[in-house]
Amino acid sequence: MPTTCNNKPDISLNEKINNFQKFLKVQSFILLARPKDIVYESEQAKKKFIQDLSLIVDKGLLFLEIPWVDNINWFDLMSDIKSKFPHLQIGSASLINKKSIDDSLKLDLNFSMMRFWDKHLYIYSKKNNYLLIPGMTSIKDFKEAISYNCCIIKIFPVANKDILLDINKFKQISFIGAGNIGLNSIDKFKSLGFRGVVVGSKGYDGEKFDPEIFKILNS
Repeated sequence: MPTTCNNKPDISLNEKINNFQKFLKVQSFILLARPKDIVYESEQAKKKFIQDLSLIVDKGLLFLEIPWVDNINWFDLMSDIKSKFPHLQIGSASLINKKSIDDSLKLDLNFSMMRFWDKHLYIYSKKNNYLLIPGMTSIKDFKEAISYNCCIIKIFPVANKDILLDINKFKQISFIGAGNIGLNSIDKFKSLGFRGVVVGSKGYDGEKFDPEIFKILNS
């Protein structure tokens, strides 16, 4: 697999791409945990959320993604998580503007994801040597994304993927499935050609983590 799709790869961005792909080979799911509002409002609730995270990180979780929120409390939560789990691949989800990228850069996160394709945000992230993974379902968006040398692409929502977008024809791209995917579907999506999947509410419902995570990590 090529380490990057850029003709003149920037070293730091290249390393982030390499690291993401390397970890994805080891653990093919990314846990998207969406904290409830109280986690951003109460120090006690935040500590409880981080304590719960510790249980699965200690079992070997490699990828954690938390949706970006435009307030200082989100920034503080992410900073605390990054400090406590320095070896975890931590990302921000649902990026929608330059500020969300800037916040992620300030935190020195490992990656971020967009829900949909936005070439302007993608270009901005590349200029800042940052790994931003776009979401898409259409062949039109896909062709535009690869014209910008995009190496990692999220198919979201995966149930709406354009039939013309045959991911098995593009072995140089790391495809990630997302959208209502449970932990018991990881192997199915890998057999379809996806390098990994994003597991959201079926892995963490805002209150507790699915016990199936522990079984997968233990195995």
